[in-house]
Amino acid sequence: MIEDGLRLVGSAQTNRAMEAELVRIVKKALARRPEAPRRDGTGQLAYAWDAEVARVALTYHRTSTRVVRDLYASSARRLEPLYEELVEDVRRDRRDWHHGLRSISVEVRRVDEFAAGERQVVGTVKNAIVDGLGQRGARVRVEVDEPDALVVARMDDRGRMLVGLDLTKGTRTRRGWRSEAGEAPLREHVAAVMAIEARYDPRRDLVVDPMCGAGTIAIEAALAAKGAPVAMGDPAAPLWPEARPVVVAGDRDLDVLVAARNNAKRAGADVIFQRGDLVTLDRERIWSLAADAGAVPERGLVLCNPPWGERLELAEARLFYGALGDWWRGLRDFRAAFLVANPAFEEAFGARWAMKKPLSSGPLRGYLFVYEP
Repeated sequence: MIEDGLRLVGSAQTNRAMEAELVRIVKKALARRPEAPRRDGTGQLAYAWDAEVARVALTYHRTSTRVVRDLYASSARRLEPLYEELVEDVRRDRRDWHHGLRSISVEVRRVDEFAAGERQVVGTVKNAIVDGLGQRGARVRVEVDEPDALVVARMDDRGRMLVGLDLTKGTRTRRGWRSEAGEAPLREHVAAVMAIEARYDPRRDLVVDPMCGAGTIAIEAALAAKGAPVAMGDPAAPLWPEARPVVVAGDRDLDVLVAARNNAKRAGADVIFQRGDLVTLDRERIWSLAADAGAVPERGLVLCNPPWGERLELAEARLFYGALGDWWRGLRDFRAAFLVANPAFEEAFGARWAMKKPLSSGPLRGYLFVYEP
């Protein structure tokens, strides 16, 4: 079956953030709202194909890991009927999605329920695309390294095999600016999700991360505030070039802070870095740093990914998270969002959360806790 869809792919439990961000950037870039999507599971959004919306998503959408154009769908559960159906769909398809392509690569994902192995599915999809285009007089070859296009096949939540073009040509969980990652770095798109879920408003909020590590949260917040392109080197103009976000990032480890500063410079992000810990980076110091930068926003927002469970013993975790809770309460009127995995956090932090939802960074399974003052 011929499909024509736009699909945003992200981590589990990120549909809401991905949808909210797409509305924000499309309204700014195109002066209209995108249509309401269909949610496939908790980490994918499906829209009707819209080339303009796809362009905006590909350039500016930070909470997704892939932007895909769905081209074909098959309910076949064996290799031979999958090949036959896909060849026929490609042969009779009159769209020009393959225009200018000389080479493709094929990747499959989420095919555990299919009655064949992953490599067999790759070969079948590859042969069907090449043979179908060949019947239309278009010659493409398979190229593993640096192909012109990446074809991706995966099972959707209705049991269909979807075949399409991965417009991002691979996952963009890493933007390219983080050459110095540090220990257990947070994935960039997860940092963007945290900001959306915490309702970060660059016009009103000062952001502070007191344990910035590689600087991922601070850098993503600063870039999102301006609507900067996701990919390094993309010449597209930011959506909000006039924005002046106030983002403060602290860490007690000087070497880590230097690395974070270097990452921000490569990313082109305006971040105020301050060496210190929960004792030195108090409310007065945070607002003083903002004033020195020439801006004093209305509100404060903590965005933080403190050490995860496997890096802390239970007793140490309780003391540390308790101190973190005391520090946050000392800020008085700051909202906060913390991404953690240790089960000791919720009780030790000592406050009732306004929102708790599962959120993971790669293999690390955690929860996002959002607190109101």
